[in-house]
Amino acid sequence: PPPTRKPPPSPAADSGLLIGRDGKTGKLLRYDGPAHLLTMAPTRTGKGVGTIIPNLLTADRSVICIDPKGENAKIAGRARQQFGPVHVLDPFGVTGQPSAAFNPLDQLDPAGLDVAEDASTLADALVFDEPGMAGEAHWNEEAKALIAGLILHIAASAPRDRRNLATLREYLTLAPEAFAALLKDMQASTAASGLIARAANRHLGKSDREAAGVLSAAQRHTHFLDSPRMVAVLDRSDFGFADLKRRNVSVFLVLPPDRLATYSRWLRLLVAQSLTDMARDPAKPAVPVLYLLDEFAALGHLAPVERAMGLMAGYGVQLWPILQDVHQLRATYGQRAGTFLSNAGVLQVFGVNDHDSARLVSDLLGQETVVFQTMSRALDSDKSGISYGEQHTARPLLTPDEVRNLPQHVELLFLAGQRPIVAGKLAYSHITRRSSRPIPPCAPSTNAPRSTRRSRVLPPTSSAAP
Repeated sequence: PPPTRKPPPSPAADSGLLIGRDGKTGKLLRYDGPAHLLTMAPTRTGKGVGTIIPNLLTADRSVICIDPKGENAKIAGRARQQFGPVHVLDPFGVTGQPSAAFNPLDQLDPAGLDVAEDASTLADALVFDEPGMAGEAHWNEEAKALIAGLILHIAASAPRDRRNLATLREYLTLAPEAFAALLKDMQASTAASGLIARAANRHLGKSDREAAGVLSAAQRHTHFLDSPRMVAVLDRSDFGFADLKRRNVSVFLVLPPDRLATYSRWLRLLVAQSLTDMARDPAKPAVPVLYLLDEFAALGHLAPVERAMGLMAGYGVQLWPILQDVHQLRATYGQRAGTFLSNAGVLQVFGVNDHDSARLVSDLLGQETVVFQTMSRALDSDKSGISYGEQHTARPLLTPDEVRNLPQHVELLFLAGQRPIVAGKLAYSHITRRSSRPIPPCAPSTNAPRSTRRSRVLPPTSSAAP
């Protein structure tokens, strides 16, 4: 059993999420608002050691963390136990710890009023609409309908120990005669307000060629369920996501980078299900549940995530998507990518190395007025003399080239309603809960300059507090 929760032992657990260090005083910069956060930084630039792990070590709240390499769970998992129970879902054994499990079908109530929406949410998460694959839209939509119907049938009719996604995969790969018999059984079902029978009728009403294409699409999107490792972490529920709104619980979703492409649907399932449970549960936590969504682009387009970004604190959650560049956001959400940027209370940027992201940052910084001294001399032979004047012109506070060439230990912070901040990146090795030296939090809005000339963009001082 997890250890009894103890009160935070040091001021390092002060409220607010850690977002950087003040360049002059070395004090920690924290954000304690309700809005979501967004980090944009390329791979291997310190997102884990400087953004994710510092907050895992200090955030006295429930956390859901996507952990591609398992490093976050290894480094911060034990520290999170002082806040509450810790569940590490690690199907491939990256952390070396026993894996917890979660079965999304446990949440389905065939007699509930929301059962159709719940089944559709799971089907949407399973069917990955990849960017640039518009030609697959019809097959994907019909595959979602078929999968949703089968999920409802499993929830309503299967024995308790078979109400899982492994049974869904089994049904989708039945021999043609057995699958036809299954659809006949579904047609006769009166459960789930007749939704199961409707799903069967919809599929049986198609031509043989179209029905085969739909079934093939459904099989393709559930191929990852052939993995015994996936089946093991989806066959039971060791916790409920709604619990995270009532007490501090930490959930790590560990999936190695080399398996993201194949098994990202598992992450999509859990993130989508968790947000649905959060939205349904009426509990209002004192502080929002934090979602640290590393490798955010691997999730693909998820409607629950987009809705949560728009509704902000209404869900009782605080999203923190972490991207490599602006291309990933635009490729995944298209024109709706602006929803993420406009609803982010904090945009954290460092290590930018592509032109489009650098131009976006330059535009967000705005411009300053630069004054030039001018001198002119009359060319008329009857007149002579020199006149002086001033010329005022606008230039970006930082050009895209200057953004790309910022020092590695410097980050830019954009806070809603405040001026941009040049700050220092954090390192979790400097933030330990065993430290006896208190580090007071620093409000991000303190003495932020109105403009930043090139000569004033300086790295943080080296005398930062440990």
